[in-house]
This record gives sequence, C-alpha cells and structure tokens, in this order.
Amino acid sequence: MFGFNKKKHRSNIRVKREDEDEEPDPEPVSKPKKVKASKKSKEDKGKVTKLSFDDEINNSEVDFKVKKSSISRKLAREREREKSKKIKSDQENEKDLEKFQIIDDLDGIEVDDNLDDILPPQFSNAPAVAPVTTIPDAYAIHQARKKREEARKTNEYIPVNRDKVYKASKSRLIREDDNDGDDDDEIIEMKVNTEEDDVDDITLDDGFKDEAVVKWEEEQIKKGSSVKTYFDVAPSEERLEALAASVPSTAINISEYIPDIATNDISLDILYRELESEITSLEELVRNNDKDLQSTLNAIEQCEANIAKYEIKSSELSSSFEFYQQTKCYINDFSTLISMRIESIQSIESELLGLFKQKCVANKDKRRNLQDQLAAQLGIISGDKKQSYIDIPAKVGDTDEEVDEDFVTEYNRIVDKSETIMGDVRPEYTDLAQIKERFERWKYTEPESYKNAYIIDCIPKVMAPLIRLEMVGWNPLQSKCPCFEDYSWFKILMSYGIVEEQESDSDVHLIPLVVNKVLVPKITRLVRECWDTMSAKQTKRLTKLIKLILTDYTTSDTLTPELKKLIEGIQYEIEQLIIYEAFLPLTIDRSSNINAKIERILSLQYAKCIKILKNILLWDGILERELVFKLSIDSLLNRHLITHLQSSTNITDTIDKIDMIIKCLPTSWFEGSSSLLPQLLPFANYLSSLSTIIDRRVVQCTTDVDKKQHKTYLRKVKSMLLRINAIDIVRNAK
Repeated sequence: MFGFNKKKHRSNIRVKREDEDEEPDPEPVSKPKKVKASKKSKEDKGKVTKLSFDDEINNSEVDFKVKKSSISRKLAREREREKSKKIKSDQENEKDLEKFQIIDDLDGIEVDDNLDDILPPQFSNAPAVAPVTTIPDAYAIHQARKKREEARKTNEYIPVNRDKVYKASKSRLIREDDNDGDDDDEIIEMKVNTEEDDVDDITLDDGFKDEAVVKWEEEQIKKGSSVKTYFDVAPSEERLEALAASVPSTAINISEYIPDIATNDISLDILYRELESEITSLEELVRNNDKDLQSTLNAIEQCEANIAKYEIKSSELSSSFEFYQQTKCYINDFSTLISMRIESIQSIESELLGLFKQKCVANKDKRRNLQDQLAAQLGIISGDKKQSYIDIPAKVGDTDEEVDEDFVTEYNRIVDKSETIMGDVRPEYTDLAQIKERFERWKYTEPESYKNAYIIDCIPKVMAPLIRLEMVGWNPLQSKCPCFEDYSWFKILMSYGIVEEQESDSDVHLIPLVVNKVLVPKITRLVRECWDTMSAKQTKRLTKLIKLILTDYTTSDTLTPELKKLIEGIQYEIEQLIIYEAFLPLTIDRSSNINAKIERILSLQYAKCIKILKNILLWDGILERELVFKLSIDSLLNRHLITHLQSSTNITDTIDKIDMIIKCLPTSWFEGSSSLLPQLLPFANYLSSLSTIIDRRVVQCTTDVDKKQHKTYLRKVKSMLLRINAIDIVRNAK
C-alpha cells in the first residue's frame, strides 16, 4: 500500500444513502475505527468514474486502522444524520400505511390479503418497521450486488424508485447503490446544488418510473373512475369526504336543459311551449338521423349488390382475359407468318403479271408492225415504190385468242409453285374458315371491344395475303376466267356475321371492303400492263367486271381511292390507243396501178377506227359522260373519221361508213331529250352538207334509176340526222 498527501478544504468522504429495499441499515458503532485508505483508492477519488465494486472484490481482506480524532467526529455526525433521516422515513411510511388503510375501509378490501394488488411497486414489499441491522462487510455487499444483477436479467425485476432525492454532498465519490435504476455505463455529472436544482430533484422520481409502475397507475385510475362503492351502513363524514375526493364528478347539470327564462315570467304555458319547441327540434334531429340511416342502409344494399354482381363478373372477366391473351398470341403469330411469306406471294404475282404482259406486248407489236407496213405501201412513211407489197388482211380481228403452248406451260408452272408457299403451315393460319370463326367468336363474346377495335376494317388486311394467294392466277382479261364470286374465299366471307340466317348490319360491308382493298388494285395492275385496248373481247370482259363492282360492291356514291386509280389507268390506256392505233391518212398517192389496194388499206384503217370507237363507247356508264365525249367524239370522230369521210368521193361507200358510226353511238345519249348534243354538231353539219350534195345530184341525174337511188340516199341521210336529234337542221334542209 502506498500513502498519499491529503488535499486541504476538500471532503472526499462518500456519503452513505439509504436503500430501504435491498441494503440493511448499519448498527451504531460505539468506537469507530479509523480506516487507512490506500494510494490507489485516493487516486480514484480525484476522478469521475463509473460506479464499481471491482476493488472491493479483488481485495477480500479489509485493513481497518484508527484515524485521527477529527475524522472520528465527522463519522459520528454522519451517523446522527442517518438516524434522523431514518426516523423521518419511518414516519412517512406510517402515514402511507394510514392512507391505504382508509382506502381499504372505503372499498371493503382487506389490506393483509390484497395489499400487493393495491399498493404501488415501491410500497408492495416495504416492511412496516425498518429493521435494525449491522453494517455489511465487503462480502455481503458483493453478494447483494450479484443478487441484483441476477434479478435484472429476469422479467419480474422492478427497479427501485426513490421516494426522495438527496442533495449531493461535497464529496466527489458517489455510491453505486444510490443509482440502481441507472445504466452501469452512465457517467454521473456532479454540480453545485441551487434552489432550482432542489425543485428539479423533487420531481426526479418521474424519470425512474418503470413501465410496470406506469401501467399499474393507469389501471388504478381506471378502477377509481369505474368501480361503484356500496355501503352496508351509513358512512362517516370523513369516509364520505374521502369517497367524494376519489370518485370523479359525473352529476348531470340540469340547468343546461332548463330554458333561460326569468323567474318572474315562469308559468306552465311558457314551460310547455319551451318544452314543445325543444321536442320539435329533437324530433327534427331524429328525422334527419333516420334519413341518414336510411341512406346509409341503401348504400350498404347497393354495395352488397355490387359485390355480388362483380363476383359474378369476375369469372367473365377472367375468361375474357384468357380470350384476349389467346387472340393476341394468335395475331402476333399470324403477322409474323405473313411478314415471312409476303415476299414469296409478291414474287409469284410478279411472275404471272410478267407472263401476261409478255403476251400483250407481243400482240401490240404484231399489230403495229402491220400498221407500219400498210403506211409504207400508201407512200406515207417511205416513198420507195419498189418495196414488196404485203398481204392485206380482210378484216381487223383480235389476236389475244391465239393459243400458245409455251404460255400455258409457264402459267401452270407458276400456279403450282404458288401452292407450295403455305404448304408447311398449320391450317389454323391458312384456312379462311378457321380464321373467320375466330373473329366471329370475338364478335359474339366481346361485341363492345370488337366494335371499338374496328375489326370489320381490319379483316380485309388480315385476309388479303391469303386471298391474293388463292387468286394469284386470276386474270379477268383472259377467256374462260371465272368470276371472283366463284372462288372459295368469297363463299366463306359471304356468311360472315350471319347467325340463324339473320344478316348482321355491322358486317354487310365486309365483301365490298375486300373487293375494294384486294381485287381493285390487282385489276388496276392488269389494266396498266396486260390490257390490249384494241381487243374488243378483253374490253367487254373488263367493262362487265367493273360494272359489277360499281353496282354491287360499293358502299357510297363517291369513288374510293383505289377505284379512282383504276379509272385513271383506263383513261390513260384509251388515250394511248387513239394516239398509236387510230391511223387514217389525209393525202394519198392515187396512181392508176395501186388504187384498188389503197382503197382496201383505207377501208381496213377505217374499220380499225370504228372498232376503237366501239371499244371507247363501251365505257359509257362507267366513265364520266364528259370523259367519254372527249375520248370518242372530240378525239376520234371529229378529228379522224369526219376528215376521212369528207375526202371520200363514193357516195354509196360514204353512206355505209356513216351508218357504221350512227350504230356505234349509244341510244341513251338521245333518249329523254329532243336537242342535239353540242359535241355532235360537227357531225350533224357534215350530214347536212352531204344531203345538199345528194339533192343536187338528184337534179343532175339523167335516168330514173339514178334519181331514185339518190333520193334513197337523201332519205337515209335525213333519217340519220333525226336519230341524233338534229331536227332543226332537217327543217332548214327542206
């Protein structure tokens, strides 16, 4: 042990504080011994450290030595203070016991049996009289500390609350058992006490309340506010006062319900009126509450009905979701398939179109070569009279009907090739009947989404590749070509949307849409590349087909963009026909040795122009009337045919040629009207001049046979004028 120097004017004696629950009070000692502190303990006094008994545990032997007389006197004073504090605490415990005895009398609760349930934790195990014990030695303190540590580890441990907070002494040492409720690692900060600190120390116990204590206090408050007390005998005044103080005031303030009326004016009528008004207001309040209740009940019924309805609808929604998922997957797979095979379909179509075009170009070249040779013989293209003459055909015929075996072989090869494009695909993606059933199921199960998705407008695009593949060899310009109404896709789609032989109004336009989106573009390509405009048979087939489309498969009076493109293609081909095929020379080298052949060539060319005129007039009713007038009358009749007739000298041949023109003109132009068409005025003037010439020849004729013949010609010319409604011209001729 090492000694140390004591500092002056500083008291480092650790003040012993009372712990009523755990540590016993020390016995009075007659002759206290002086304790010699070690150097290590003195060094610990100068530091603010955590409370610990480590030094005492390590040093099991205690060396007591008698200190100086001044220290013994201080210890005696400390013992006297502890005794006075113990007496005060005993008095306070007695007062608390008296209070609980009063409560026991009021509630009829026996203190001895249920004291632990009533008293707070800090009084539940408190002894009635503090026992007199001796000062514990280091071993006892160590055992008590171990006992507290073990109790802290259990859930039944309740920390000890201090009834009073003692002021800190001037000593810098703090006993550990003064702060049992604090954490072991907490650093206690010491400072000088003031009046404000004393006030704070009084309320310090609130911070040390455990959760169990707070819960116990709340339960006792609830018991005090809810428990009714019954008395077997009349209670005393003291007990009544205590009861009144413990029970909360719940009395009804009757003055709140009494009308505010002056005491001098109170009468039964006034009270009756006031009460009646109060009842009326309450009845109104009840009625309003009844209305609210009824509305709430109605809302509950509506909610229950909605719940039942949506429970039923949930199964429908699940099936709808499954259907939409299947449809989505099917459309994705179908679109992927078409995107992979569309190039092959287009390639097959291009091959067949090229084959048809090759045949058409061959016919046009053959006809134009013949025309060039005829022109050369007339001395218009070449003036060489030594060139050989060719055989002049007797009439202008169609060359498209000639059968070519190579063409047929190639055509069959391409058609067979088209059948292998979808040969490895499952029928659900290539069979139009199965595709139609899938869309019909959508229409009948989910009509609203079917309508909102505009499926009727999408079906032609979905089915177009399969329809094109089926009609890859279809060419309405060729002979023995079936109508599109005879194909299987047409028969399948004709029954689309029909249930029990009832036609659905929403899907009646499906076939017109397919015709407009699929067939019309195909016909346009055939017209532009494969149509022989000089062929009367091809023109008749084409006009018949287009009339059928315009009559039965159009949904509005206006032309669709596809039909407009078709009409533009037809107009362009007719204009090219007039430019390159309508050839009638104006001046002819009429030498004596070739007059007969010249007449044959001119007659052949004139017949060719008449054939062109007939082909153009076949479009009357399909093309606009003004466009037909422009192509047939202005571009051909007035420019070529009338000029050729004016140069003719043979009246008989001229009248026969005029009769061919009159027979070509549609009768619909002259029905319902008695006036002459402005476009035919040049032709009517030529007929009038021709009638004048014939009339003069009648006068010049020397024989009766010639006169009679010319009069017959004159009557024919006038009848022609009447057929074209040139009545005014006939009257003037008379």
